[in-house]
Amino acid sequence: MHRLFVTGGSGFIGTNLIESLLSDGIEVMNFDVRAPLNRAHMPFYARGDVRDLTVLKRTMSEFRPDFIVHLAARCDLDGDSVEDYSTNTAGVQNMVEAVRSSQGAQRVIFASSRYVHRTEHQPASDTDYSPFTAYGESKVVGEKIVRSNDLEAVWLIVRPTSIWGPWFDIPYRGFFSAVRKGLYVHPRGEKIYKSYGYVGNSVHQIRRFLESPAPLVHGKTFYLSDHQPIEVRELAELVRKAFGAPPVREVPLNWMRRLAVCGDLMRKAGMRNPPLTSFRLTNLRTRMVYDLSATERVVGELPFNLQHAVSLTAGWMQQHV
Repeated sequence: MHRLFVTGGSGFIGTNLIESLLSDGIEVMNFDVRAPLNRAHMPFYARGDVRDLTVLKRTMSEFRPDFIVHLAARCDLDGDSVEDYSTNTAGVQNMVEAVRSSQGAQRVIFASSRYVHRTEHQPASDTDYSPFTAYGESKVVGEKIVRSNDLEAVWLIVRPTSIWGPWFDIPYRGFFSAVRKGLYVHPRGEKIYKSYGYVGNSVHQIRRFLESPAPLVHGKTFYLSDHQPIEVRELAELVRKAFGAPPVREVPLNWMRRLAVCGDLMRKAGMRNPPLTSFRLTNLRTRMVYDLSATERVVGELPFNLQHAVSLTAGWMQQHV
């Protein structure tokens, strides 16, 4: 890789990706509507909106990238309809047009989301969609746009699952913060397995997808996650130990349901991020384990184990949060 153009590089995954690229001396440009989270990345930042095709094409043409990672997206779940997520639809169409008109772009990664299908659903194919939020529907539209265009450059789609680590925010930083403060409670006796991913491993996966032989990745879809699922109670215990926090409490499920209802009421009253809502409780208790075999075949062994990843994240929080 010589010159890499990243859209949405001011976000969580993008910040970590750009830091990794810069540390290896790779020329990189971050195209984003927001300034970088990491102010050290300002020299590599160009302000722009992927919904503005003219600015996008001009900026990309001037930078002349060899590789492109399209991360720019609206990722919250607050929208009421697909139209509220134009960055995820019109923005993807603009990126396709910009790649098509660029000279020298060899490979492009389009970031989608696990929300293109229900959490508990194991899709039978890459196009087995069952979105359950407007955000998820917008990501389905984005994937269909990519698949329906005949790009000459090598392209692939990645679906981040639940990614956490330095520079993260809602909702997963909230989990770490709750454990740190002794506020996290776990459904008593329940083992809940999730395909979660440490952001350092996700960045490693993205970089391997950029470097791997084209036949292994072209036109394919890969999940971004640690290769082995994590048990949530075990993760909470590792977080607790990293912070020296109070013991994690397990409480009866009916108590948690009552707390979730209180959170629903707080949200209706205007609180942006209650500790627990019915939606979050359902998500917490739902098994979310995906087949990472395709990702593992291309990427190989990941650089960070769970204990090391938790330690690095806790250290970052102690300095920044």
